[in-house]
Amino acid sequence: MSFQQVYKVARREYIARVRNKAFIIMTIMVPAFMGIYIAVLPLLFEGAGKEELKISILDGETGLGGSLAERLESVSSPRLEVAENLIVTDLTDEARQPFNARVLQEQLDGYIVLAPDPEILATARFYARESNPNLIRRLELAVHTTLLTEILDGSGVDVDRVKKVQRSDVEIVTVSSEGEEEGGFEVAFFSTIALTMLLYMAVLINGQGMAMAIVEEKSSRLIEVILGAVTAAEFMAGKILGVLGSGLTQLGIWIGGALIMVLFALPAMAMGTAETGFDLSSFLSFNLLFYFAIFFALGYLLYSTLFAIVAATCTSTEELSQSLFPAMLPIIIALFASMFAAISPSALATRVLSLIPLFTPLVMLARVNVLMPPLWEIWLGIILLALGSLGAAWLAAKVFRFALLMQGKRPSFKDIARMIRAA
Repeated sequence: MSFQQVYKVARREYIARVRNKAFIIMTIMVPAFMGIYIAVLPLLFEGAGKEELKISILDGETGLGGSLAERLESVSSPRLEVAENLIVTDLTDEARQPFNARVLQEQLDGYIVLAPDPEILATARFYARESNPNLIRRLELAVHTTLLTEILDGSGVDVDRVKKVQRSDVEIVTVSSEGEEEGGFEVAFFSTIALTMLLYMAVLINGQGMAMAIVEEKSSRLIEVILGAVTAAEFMAGKILGVLGSGLTQLGIWIGGALIMVLFALPAMAMGTAETGFDLSSFLSFNLLFYFAIFFALGYLLYSTLFAIVAATCTSTEELSQSLFPAMLPIIIALFASMFAAISPSALATRVLSLIPLFTPLVMLARVNVLMPPLWEIWLGIILLALGSLGAAWLAAKVFRFALLMQGKRPSFKDIARMIRAA
């Protein structure tokens, strides 16, 4: 194998990819969307929660409608206006149709139905066109406070203290070998989802693009001209290295943008992050970026090789569309496994999956981010992933040698196995 020839193929592939409009758009839009996901969406939800809402109360003869109305009108975010508090005897679907019509006509944003209950005095249902977690939380708190006040009235229990207990939250503190970190799990969970999706999208889009290019070169017979100048192994290695180089370029741009955000944008956003409780520096820690770069590069190499193997056996783009799913299936499973790993990072299933090369890039990254595993497990996973990538490259070289020039009928798995044994 001539490394000079490999370099020429890789250089051609790299330049073609980084100049591609899809590559440029993805490089710009992915961090932009992540920025919106991290910073803008919470502000939009917060802003949406501050609008004034008009609701009605239908009290099914519980006697609690007036008390609930007072508490609802004391809510400041969102601002709630109680349009009416009606005592009704009929809570059937037919009796509520006029209120549903008012909701649909946007005369009301919603209405609460209080139904008698022998154990807890009343149960509540909220009927609305739409709702959000912030509003539901405020309504639940108002209903609970109303019920507790009625139940504890005359018992000597300080109702104000009960209200404070209701409003109190459990603070989450993550304990690791590096010490304690408040709110660490929430930040780690959402950053894991963001980074695994980033790797997932980059591999799928660029891997499929490379596979499509190989098939187009085969169907146009351009591959015959190329193989007159380089061997199949050199062509395969150059293609994969070119795609890997474009992926690393993309990763470098994203990490550079992230570092600029931490170093320059973070101080300007300090007030906003203090109000929301979000810490960008913990989201973009050095350890996370370091391991993300390793798993990105090795995972990119492994999956790109698998896509190349599938593409080499196809003779048309229609065949490729039907055949790519087996190559995509492992990374799809790994994506779902990484979500499980983010919730249960120390489970036996998570530890086993993180050491299987096809799942290591996403699952081990989730473990590293949420609950740092022992270093020997991390580096064992990295070594196995590297060996898996080399094994996939060896298999690709054998398949490329026999399948690149094949036209007509696509070879079966049995044919491919026979070719590899013959090699």
